[in-house]
Amino acid sequence: MERIEKLDYDLQIFQDSELYTFTSDAVLLAKFVKLKKGDVVVDLGTGSGIIALYLAKKADIKKVIGVEIQTELAKMAEKSVKLNKLEDKIEIINKNMKEVKLSADVVVANPPYKKLTSLKNQNSSRTIARHEVEINLDELLTTASKMLNTGGRFYICYDSNRLAELIYKLKAHKLEPKALFLSYPNINKDASIVFIEAIKDGKEGIKILPPVITNGDDGKYIENLIVRR
Repeated sequence: MERIEKLDYDLQIFQDSELYTFTSDAVLLAKFVKLKKGDVVVDLGTGSGIIALYLAKKADIKKVIGVEIQTELAKMAEKSVKLNKLEDKIEIINKNMKEVKLSADVVVANPPYKKLTSLKNQNSSRTIARHEVEINLDELLTTASKMLNTGGRFYICYDSNRLAELIYKLKAHKLEPKALFLSYPNINKDASIVFIEAIKDGKEGIKILPPVITNGDDGKYIENLIVRR
């Protein structure tokens, strides 16, 4: 069932319970991204457009291009762009990101990070969004690296259990990790997601930022979380 949800910055977004819906990871990633005036941003796997919407309102950037392979999600993202009257700032491309050739100052990705296993339905919206059905980590990083010029910024959130693999492969694709933080679902639980900022052809040296606890003792999501830089 389709519905409209309210977001920060007086934004609204279409969501559909039958398709993949955004999580708090996307919101935290959007908060983590550093933008400069006039930036061109590419959001790989934009889904329903949550990150693109936030970034278009967050700073005086030139444009956000959201790339989404799933047609229904891309259409929903376009509806949200029109709903918020951001057609001059956001473009949605319904295409496999591996086939898209763009040049960007910033690339953002909240990709599928579960390895492909013996799934019953590999074509469902949620499966494609969560598992490496259409794209794996190497393909994603190859795509992002090609889009960025030297000094371009790349932002990604990923399964913290795959942190060692992620850092190794970022460096292999000339994306040097410069800052990271971990998010925890509860103060008594292990980290679940890692957020990394990397620079194309950057120098070595990484800053470990304070952790983010996403839920309180009552289990409820904490609103207005702050990502400290």
